[in-house]
Parts: sequence; structure tokens; C-alpha cells
Amino acid sequence: MKIFATLAVLAFATGAAQAATYTLDFAGDICGTGTGACANGSAIAQGYGDVAGQLDVIYDGNAATGQQPLLHWGTGYETLGHVAYATASDTPFAIVFQAASGFEVAVEGFDIAPYANRVRNSMVTVVAEGMASPLLETGLFEVSTDGVTHFPLGSVFASSVTLVLGPDAWDVGIGNIVYTLRETGGAAAIPLPATGVLLIGGLAALGARRRRTV
Repeated sequence: MKIFATLAVLAFATGAAQAATYTLDFAGDICGTGTGACANGSAIAQGYGDVAGQLDVIYDGNAATGQQPLLHWGTGYETLGHVAYATASDTPFAIVFQAASGFEVAVEGFDIAPYANRVRNSMVTVVAEGMASPLLETGLFEVSTDGVTHFPLGSVFASSVTLVLGPDAWDVGIGNIVYTLRETGGAAAIPLPATGVLLIGGLAALGARRRRTV
């Protein structure tokens, strides 16, 4: 497993009362159908990963045209099983981790991999609310076809964290997103930052549509 170095990581010092760590592995009955594991191409339920009264995980599967479902795929992205990917070719997607009042969240790390050993260029950006610089901003790079690429971020807490993959998040999927939620003592959560909206728009402008062949 390859490790992709974080380009910028800043930490906040806070007195947390309680913390719990979760993983979005995109496996199991996450499409809300009640029939078990999702089929390939099924829409991931918006409630997947939420923590009632504490955290809302918001999926935007096509940041080029507005919020659409993020999709599930079981195998074929190198050795990374059960990935999430965008709803259209050469399109970025966004995942927002929005903490409720009195809580804050940190995205600890995640994995990406290309579909069917295809050589693709993409980029990854992670923005935390209230921070002047992104936690991670890779720029455009060639996604490794040698296996899974892992991005470690560490425990950087904020009221919201936005993760964007693209411009190709169709032939490049994501999995094993680890995030930690903790109490803050009552600080109000702030909506998706303007910086996050701008970076999503910038990635969308890079996309040109392409269709997958299986």
C-alpha cells in the first residue's frame, strides 16, 4: 500500500470530552434497500455515515451539475473493494462531514484507486472549516495503478470538513474513509465554507464527460 504525503496539515488544540471513530467502507446495506449489499452502480443512501444529532455526512456525486447521489461499486478498483465514485465520467464528487452544534469532526485518512488498472489523472483536496489553508491539496497527479493509494491526514478537528476527489472520480474511486467525532462543549457548527464551494466549482470546470466500459 502506497502512502501519499499530506502537503499541509495543521492541528487545533481543544479539550475534548468524548470521541468516537467511524469508517465509511461502503460495504453492506448502505443503499437503504434492505436487501443486503449494494449492487454495482447503486446510489449510496444520504444517511450512510450519519450520527444522529451529532454529524451529517452529505454526498454530492456530481459536483459539476449540482448534488446527485454518490454511487457504489463492489470490485475492480485495484484491490480496494466497495468504493464510492461519481455519477458521471470526468466529474468530481464531494463528501461533506458536517458536525452538529457541540461537536467537531476530523477526517483521519482514506484510500483511492483507479478502475480496471486504468491510468488516470485526478486530484484530492480536503478543506476544514475555519482554516486558511487546505488540509490536503495534491494538485493534478497520475493515480497509481500499482495498488491502493492511502492519504493520512491525522486528527485535525473542525465544525465541518469537505473532501473533494476529481476531476476524474468515475474511474477513480474512494474507500475506507476514517473519521472521528468528538464533543466541543457547545461551539456552533458552520455550513460548508466558501473555499469548499470554490474548489468544487474549480474541479468541475476541469471535467469532460466519458463513459465507463465494463
